[in-house]
Amino acid sequence: MKHIGWLLFVMYSSNALSAGEVEIPLLAETAHLQTAISRALEFDENGQSTISNDPCNRVELSDMVVVTEDAQLSVGMALTATTGAYVLGACRGPKPWQGRLALKLTPQVMASGLGIEFLPDSIELSRPDSTPGLLSKPVQLIADTLVLPRMKRVQIDLAGPLNSLDGLIVQMMGAGREQGGEQSLLQRTHITRLQTEETGVRAWLAFQVRPPEPAEQAVEPTFDDSELAQWQTLEDELDGFLTTIISALAYSTESRALRLELLAVLLDARHAIAEALTVDDPAYDPVRELFLTTWERLRPLMSELEGLKTPGLEVDFKLAAFIAGGDALRALDALGPEYGFEITRDGLRRLARLLLAEAVPPSFTPLPLEVDPEFRDLFGFNAKDEAVFTPAELTGQISGGFGWIGSWLMSNAHAESIQPAEALKGVVPRPDNLNDYLELVDSLLEEEASAWLAKNDSVPEMMAERLDPLVRATAWKESCWRHLVISSGEPQVLRSAGGAVGMMQINGRVWRKVYDLDRLVDEVDYNVNAGIDILTHYMLDYAIRKGEHEQPGGADNLVKATYAAYNGGPGQLARYRREDTSAQLKAIDNAFWQHYTTIKAHKWPDISSCYSVGG
Repeated sequence: MKHIGWLLFVMYSSNALSAGEVEIPLLAETAHLQTAISRALEFDENGQSTISNDPCNRVELSDMVVVTEDAQLSVGMALTATTGAYVLGACRGPKPWQGRLALKLTPQVMASGLGIEFLPDSIELSRPDSTPGLLSKPVQLIADTLVLPRMKRVQIDLAGPLNSLDGLIVQMMGAGREQGGEQSLLQRTHITRLQTEETGVRAWLAFQVRPPEPAEQAVEPTFDDSELAQWQTLEDELDGFLTTIISALAYSTESRALRLELLAVLLDARHAIAEALTVDDPAYDPVRELFLTTWERLRPLMSELEGLKTPGLEVDFKLAAFIAGGDALRALDALGPEYGFEITRDGLRRLARLLLAEAVPPSFTPLPLEVDPEFRDLFGFNAKDEAVFTPAELTGQISGGFGWIGSWLMSNAHAESIQPAEALKGVVPRPDNLNDYLELVDSLLEEEASAWLAKNDSVPEMMAERLDPLVRATAWKESCWRHLVISSGEPQVLRSAGGAVGMMQINGRVWRKVYDLDRLVDEVDYNVNAGIDILTHYMLDYAIRKGEHEQPGGADNLVKATYAAYNGGPGQLARYRREDTSAQLKAIDNAFWQHYTTIKAHKWPDISSCYSVGG
């Protein structure tokens, strides 16, 4: 029986052994070795096992602990042994013996050169007080008979994973790197040495690679328009690939925290893709870097998933094969760009099939634009009815939170029973309507924040009082309270270079499947509500959950962290307090905080920071 399903490759830098040969260290982690041993000894989900030749002679095992010790694995577990014989049809013998069992296993390379086996060196028994006891010899015999043979089944066989990875590597390295008549990866690979470490057993895997030809080292010409469009399509494909994979992984666990971490990886990757598309440099290829950066964050989450009960995936093989595939690509990247590493659309689909088999879509593009209720529910956006994202039903009330400032009172023309969102349709702020326009927006933001709080009781009191100024300050920093601008003589939705739209500057690429992208453009109240939804999501599910308020600064940190995540993605949550934050991002966060503190003091934001006033 070959235990390869739990094999997780942790690949670090590669080392060239000779021309065309590369050596990569692989780590079989202690936790996964323990899982393999548990399976060999037939442990159940409760961490217990009963092994017997007959009911009269059996061992019961529990409480397993696996550690590395010198050059061996040390396996300890609690043991209850029953020994006896049948006399007149009944089992006769002493009462069960209880104590501890200690195994020593030595890892060694299998004869094939493509696997690791673990040879049992000794099996020792002791009572809980570490003394042998009178009955240890018969118990030792039954332990030797029932336990040791099963330990010989613990193997790491790389043949299967290497076969799966061979085609993947060819496709991920592009059409120009087909192996043709060359040997398969399986034929070109062998384990050179082993080493036990505190974290597990490390194997050095050497494989032959085709060295680059001199012509391949030449500088590549910049992309023409057609090639640039293909790269942008590949960015879309990478986005769709990550969405599909992360959704599948999230479905496989009931852990809310793990789902949120998976979502954070997806949102940050989407932010990065959206930013990459704004780079006007045909020679700039962000896809490889995006894949590798995302993999660094996704991999430990998948390792955590592998140790949990995962009803949605056949984890024993599929998840491990997928992880091994991604790790192989990460390792190939260490060979350097001269080996022609690049990510292809076919390669992404091949990698996805390691996890999803035939459920992989034929293409991850075009990007789906419609709201997906299952996706919303999966990641805690609670796909309720659309009432959450419709205007507040506050008939005839338009006075905003700053309506007490007489110089900004609305004219009688707007003091009718009309919704602020309705009154703002088609309106672009200009010098002659600026006072009335800002009052309408002020009313809209106040109403929608109040309506959100009235329908959601999940916001702690300390943050409920901060939500209104947080929403206003975010809208001011993101759009200067504008939803529309004049373009080509007509009102058009405010749109950033990266594709963010409207008053709350929500990027459809980042939030596709969560919000209706057409309504984000067409309906200012929907746009505001989506922005409030995102802000509270980052506040509750990330800033509070990760304890940003426990850092020096207290509850105000939650406001700063929430906006940082809103502006740049979950990975930016703590940038407001990090010393390595760029000057540009610090300036953005400082400007937001100035707006927030001004608005929280019941004052208007600095109008001149956005509009020409006076005169």
